[in-house]
Amino acid sequence: MGCRSVTDTGTKTSGDLLGSWEGCDGRVVNFTQNEDGEISGRYTALGGLTRYGFQANEIGYKLRKRAAGSYSGTVKWRNTRGEATWRDVVITIQGDRYMDNSSDNCAREMKRL
Repeated sequence: MGCRSVTDTGTKTSGDLLGSWEGCDGRVVNFTQNEDGEISGRYTALGGLTRYGFQANEIGYKLRKRAAGSYSGTVKWRNTRGEATWRDVVITIQGDRYMDNSSDNCAREMKRL
């Protein structure tokens, strides 16, 4: 009897944003989806964001799914005085790799936890 090939499907579907992601400075964003399809990203660990006045559990992303592995919406930015603005963002997910076009350097590429 021969052996079958076994493929690891992982715990998340490729291209799925939902779940927790970590930036290079230790920040962690948890993405969840509500019943209307809107996706919120909350900071569950702040890392380097504390110096900008971010708070734990603060919403930093408001998104919608565009296609498999592609999301768009807004990301919150704060200046050193803590003043917030929202910027447009496009996010691409490839497996366990997060990439976007509008975050700072520590969130532009994140890894899945």
